[in-house]
Amino acid sequence: MSQVPSRCLRPLSNLTIAMLLLGPTARSVFAQADNTGRSGGDDTINIPRSSDPGKQPFIRQFFVDELHMWTSPFRGSTYTGDNLYYVLPFTLVTGALIATDRQTAELLPNTPDQSKWSLRVSQIGAPYTLAGICVGTYFISRATHNKKAREASFLGAESVVHTLLITQILKSATQRERPLDYFESGHGGTGFFRGGDSFPSGHSAGSFALATVMSLEYGRDHKWVPFVAYGLATLVAASRFSGQKHWTSDLFVGGFLGGTIGRYVYRQHHVPGIGEDRTRRGIAKLTPAVALGPGQVQLAWNFK
Repeated sequence: MSQVPSRCLRPLSNLTIAMLLLGPTARSVFAQADNTGRSGGDDTINIPRSSDPGKQPFIRQFFVDELHMWTSPFRGSTYTGDNLYYVLPFTLVTGALIATDRQTAELLPNTPDQSKWSLRVSQIGAPYTLAGICVGTYFISRATHNKKAREASFLGAESVVHTLLITQILKSATQRERPLDYFESGHGGTGFFRGGDSFPSGHSAGSFALATVMSLEYGRDHKWVPFVAYGLATLVAASRFSGQKHWTSDLFVGGFLGGTIGRYVYRQHHVPGIGEDRTRRGIAKLTPAVALGPGQVQLAWNFK
């Protein structure tokens, strides 16, 4: 019986190990996004909603959320039928992108000017830029006494830090070479476990996390916000690809993790009705009431 050469098995083994490392984290994030507010059994950690994110113990809230994300793979409620609808396509798409990363990376000219301008654009998604957006939103909320903007600043900051922590841990675990280093070294396979820090993309994760929070916070009243927020996040991801800093699978996984973490943080800690105009809410709930009596008709309006 003929044996399969070891050089052919290496790419497959790298891909398999990487997916096993990523799988629990992906399931964890999906479980948080879909099961928020649900009570399970003893394997579920209930996190109370914040009545005011500016007055709650933010550090404690952050570490409880982080613990919930990382311990979710070890709880039975994570492995429900609903989550499989998300985990299975996510895993298949990620595997397909990893298998074709080398081919997609060679589609662009990859000139020095392309890399230079791409890296400049990608700074929109740098941690200090995202932090600046959150801090700026907070100071605007203080100046205008806008509770919605205050909530957006806190939830945006929390989601960004969560994504940075998770992606850094995954980077250390997978050690994937960046495209530039990969082609210079001449290594084969998928580039995992070579001492790099490419998988997944932190810029993409942080950008989509903040974009998700801002879209959920303001998208209902301002339809243009999701287009701008997700458009900028997509621009950051594309620039990291054209700058040869990340593979397409790095960007997909990073963006997906960031988006789901942002959705989880918002749904867990958003205060319903925060920042809404009370006058508009009252007018929207005006209801007419008609009363008929002997020789008279009364018409009144009830506020609810």
